[in-house]
Amino acid sequence: MDMNELFYRHQMALMAVSRPHGASARHADFDLSGHYADRIDAYRARRGMGRYFPIASRPEASPVASA
Repeated sequence: MDMNELFYRHQMALMAVSRPHGASARHADFDLSGHYADRIDAYRARRGMGRYFPIASRPEASPVASA
């Protein structure tokens, strides 16, 4: 599964959380969106990719603007 499909399935799982009904309600205890988030993290780690929103290591690198 490529990164685009992982992102798509993760987003669909997040949207489905708000509307459990029918047979899928029986499996409501399974965190499908968390499962796909873990797979996305593993995909990135295998390929040496960084996170989208890295934490600034230096205060001067922070994106917060001064007034």
